[in-house]
Amino acid sequence: MNVLWAHDHTFYYNESGKFYSGGKLPYKVWQRYLSVFDTMTVVGRGRKLPADADPAGKTLSSGPNVDFLVMPSLSNPINKLTKKGYVDRMLTDAILQSDAVIARMPSELGSEVIRIARRYGKPFAVEVVACAWDGLWNYGNLQGKLYAPFAFHKTKSLVAKAPFAMYVTDSFLQQRYPCPNGQVGVCSNVEITESGEEVLERRLKRIHSLDQREKLVFGLIGSLNGSTKGIDVAMKALARVKGKIPPFEFRILGDGSQERWMKLAKELSLTDSVRFDGVLPSGNAVLDWLDEVDLYIQPSFQEGLPRATIEAMSRGCPAIGSTAGGIPELLEKACLHKPGNDRLLAQQMAAYANNRKWMIRQAERNFARSADYSKIKLDDRRERFWQSFREYSEGFVEARTNELESEGRGMA
Repeated sequence: MNVLWAHDHTFYYNESGKFYSGGKLPYKVWQRYLSVFDTMTVVGRGRKLPADADPAGKTLSSGPNVDFLVMPSLSNPINKLTKKGYVDRMLTDAILQSDAVIARMPSELGSEVIRIARRYGKPFAVEVVACAWDGLWNYGNLQGKLYAPFAFHKTKSLVAKAPFAMYVTDSFLQQRYPCPNGQVGVCSNVEITESGEEVLERRLKRIHSLDQREKLVFGLIGSLNGSTKGIDVAMKALARVKGKIPPFEFRILGDGSQERWMKLAKELSLTDSVRFDGVLPSGNAVLDWLDEVDLYIQPSFQEGLPRATIEAMSRGCPAIGSTAGGIPELLEKACLHKPGNDRLLAQQMAAYANNRKWMIRQAERNFARSADYSKIKLDDRRERFWQSFREYSEGFVEARTNELESEGRGMA
């Protein structure tokens, strides 16, 4: 069985035909589906790399039994008018050659494949990984705010019609985008290798040695593009507590241009306290980076269930986050602040930075909570869901075939 999967993710490809991801969709993600389906067609946006470009910092997304179909973006008004016909033709051909469709939502391409799948009677499922409203409203421009209500209602309508819906949160996305008549699954798209007890032991030793080190290290993982990760909120909060807590360093791990944030750091007199660490390969390199962080912060404006926060928790990091998306499902209430509230975030930083007892309790609590997202547990849950969808799709196709044959005999 061939399944078509679609999302607005941008893949990078070169002349050899290999596709790369900025880190979120390496080949191992497709293996989750290939444990149930035979082959996949991945639909997404694409950006061709120059012939001499070094793909370092990106992860290989290509692999056996996975083909890619590159589509132009439909996220701006001009492309919606000039390229929608082309996209419709290409997606229609691909969907007709597939047995089932999976749309990762919210996304423009996901919405299109659902529309076409319903038109031609193809079985489809949705993966709800974020909130359309939050993502657009907090994107940072007027166009996003104007389009937010339309995207919200469109996504809500499409999810409501889905026969199968997988959510990455326990309750947040289910409440905003319910699927009342479909089979519903809950499984984070984040999976981690369960950490050994020695990781927690090293973390506790690090907490106990804070007085012996020159600087307290705050850490945040998130793209420097856009404003959804709340990097500005973190900087403003740190400016408020500078001089009130021990000397600190704020390290940011993520892709994108540093220029805007370096300018803000200068305006806030934080130039010497902010460090941009660029991009690291997913896996051990990121975990090693987290082991050098004393307090992880996720002051996002929009999230599904943030991988970075779960990874930080798996390394025993005490953490503070906003109430965006599924973050409240991960952290205690006292560790949360409303998105954009740099004043409350600063108060939390000031209260917790010198509190060894709090840090130890959060390290132990977060380490234990992260075990719920171990690969072994999630693989089993995810495979059972997609196996049910495959069986449904096979029955759907068979019933559709019989219906068409019956119609043909009646016309004869």
